[in-house]
Amino acid sequence: MIRILSGSFVRSAFVALAALTVISTGAFAQSSAGVPSSQLPYAQVRALQTLQEQVAQGNTHAMKAQRQLLGEMDENFAALSADVWQDPRNARAAVIHLLSGGHPKVVRQLLTIDPAPAIDRALMEAAVAYVEGREEDMRILLEDIDPLDLPASLGGHVALVKAVPYVRTDPAKAMRLLQVASLLMPGTLVEEAALRREVFVAGMMGDVERFRVLSIRYLRRFRSSSYSGDFRRRFAIALDTLGFVQSEDKFALLNGVLHEFDADSRRGLYLRLARSALLGGNLVVARKATEEAKALSVEGTKEHDLLKIYRVATRLDPEAMQANRDLLWSIDPASLSPEDRDFLDGVYTVFNSVRHFPGPPPGVIGEFNTAINMADPPERDWLTDDMELAERLLRRTEKSLSLLGEEE
Repeated sequence: MIRILSGSFVRSAFVALAALTVISTGAFAQSSAGVPSSQLPYAQVRALQTLQEQVAQGNTHAMKAQRQLLGEMDENFAALSADVWQDPRNARAAVIHLLSGGHPKVVRQLLTIDPAPAIDRALMEAAVAYVEGREEDMRILLEDIDPLDLPASLGGHVALVKAVPYVRTDPAKAMRLLQVASLLMPGTLVEEAALRREVFVAGMMGDVERFRVLSIRYLRRFRSSSYSGDFRRRFAIALDTLGFVQSEDKFALLNGVLHEFDADSRRGLYLRLARSALLGGNLVVARKATEEAKALSVEGTKEHDLLKIYRVATRLDPEAMQANRDLLWSIDPASLSPEDRDFLDGVYTVFNSVRHFPGPPPGVIGEFNTAINMADPPERDWLTDDMELAERLLRRTEKSLSLLGEEE
């Protein structure tokens, strides 16, 4: 059978193959140092960046080709003579190679040769410090280096790594550096990485509008990136940090962002939001998130059963008792995780407290809320999230029942 490949797939595969072919076969033109022009560091880095643009668009073939090319560059760079590194283009390529995933042995070797490569030594030392995890050393080395003063292909990488130490200590400065990285190298893996980190930093800063705008930008430009899973993880963490379940207005801001995700991701995010809203006591947001997730769920799945629990938890009032009972009875506890079973038990506890009331002694007209209230123990660290949820729902139910009593 003949399979017809899509045009985009063919183009992506051709780009990856062409980049490798140029490097592996070499060109006939010779450089002044007697090295084939295709084997010169700056030429190999161009090929690497071409592959990385494809990686940013989700091309798995380019991802494999990138790993192979980086290995070949490690060997080629280590074998080159000192005079090759007197060309500033080649010296810059060595730093770019390292910051793109190359082995640090190459730059370590360049730090020892004489004459020294035609590049600021601090850049080489900072690159080695970065890959070795010595952030403070890197910060000091790059302190007086402005990425905007460097060629864009190097400045983008420098801005990206220079932001790292400031993410926790000075998020605003980290954000500015990440924006520089994006501006210097648009459409590349550097911009993709910078945008991912900007979303995370916006969450740390509590900047809801910037978080929303950056998330939409990332999803529209790099939704298929090979690293989009990391973005989704950071996005989910930021949802909790920014408190989107604390108010209906904040939750409404998410609609435009969440609809940029694919259906599976959107369902998972709404499930997360529904649970967070329930644990936070915001039943209105929990109800909305549950309904959104329900529209994307499939009957008979674990997620569908979990949503039944959430639906019951958002409508624990006397009028819905029979519907809630039928819904709870349709759930197979065996399909749930231990944590979800605990959540189900908490909902059952509240549900049963609404259905059954203590009867008064014979011959006495009883009323609710006459039981002796015991003070909470001094330490409440034994409480779980589900127990706290049950407490909040019980208090809400008691209030609803008292209001019904007043109406009668």
